[in-house]
Amino acid sequence: MQDTGKNIIIAGLGGQGILLFSNLLSKYYMNLGYELKISDVIGLGQRGGGVESHFRYSNKPVLSPFIKAGDVDYLISFEQTETLRYLHCLKDDGVVLTSTFELSTSSVNTRLEKDMPECKTEIIKRSGKKTFIVDPDEHKNPDFDISKMMNVVMLGYYAELRGYSHDDMIQVVKESVPAKFVEGNIKAYQKGTEIACAELAVK
Repeated sequence: MQDTGKNIIIAGLGGQGILLFSNLLSKYYMNLGYELKISDVIGLGQRGGGVESHFRYSNKPVLSPFIKAGDVDYLISFEQTETLRYLHCLKDDGVVLTSTFELSTSSVNTRLEKDMPECKTEIIKRSGKKTFIVDPDEHKNPDFDISKMMNVVMLGYYAELRGYSHDDMIQVVKESVPAKFVEGNIKAYQKGTEIACAELAVK
C-alpha cells in the first residue's frame, strides 16, 4: 500500500543530534516528493534538556507542523525518560523506536527527589505499543563512538524498519555531513540497519 504520510515525534536531549536526524529524514522525504512540516522545540537543549521535533510528511499539503496527542504514528526517542514523556501521544497502533540510554535529572542525582522505582525499559514494553529498543552498550563498535552517533544508528534502524532505500538514505548522509565525518556516519548508519535486521528476523 502506498505511503500517504505519517506523523512522527523525534525526542531526546540536547547534544544527541535530534536536529541532524530530523534534517536527514526531511531531505530523504523531500527527495521522494513529499510535503513536509517540521517544528523543533529546543528549550534548554544546550544544557542537556529535552529536545522535541514534530515531523509530518504527506502526499498532500500539510497545514500545521504540530501533532496533537493521539495522532503520532512513530515515536523515535534517544532517551528513555523522553520516551515515557511522549508515549501518550501515540495512536493505538503507533510504533516506538527508542534507545535504552538514560540520563538522570540533576534533582535525582542530588537526591532532592527519587527516581522512578521501576526500570523504564519495562514500563515502555508494557505500554501496549509495538516497540523496538536499541541498547547502545550491546553494540559498541571500534570504528565509531556509538554513544555520540546514536542518531545515525537510529536512522539506519528506522530506514530498515520502514523498508526504505539504504542507498538513497546514505546519499543524503554523504551530502549533509562534513566530509571528515562521512565515513563514521555511514558506518553508524549501517550498524543501525544490521541491528534492525537481526531484531526484525527474531520478531
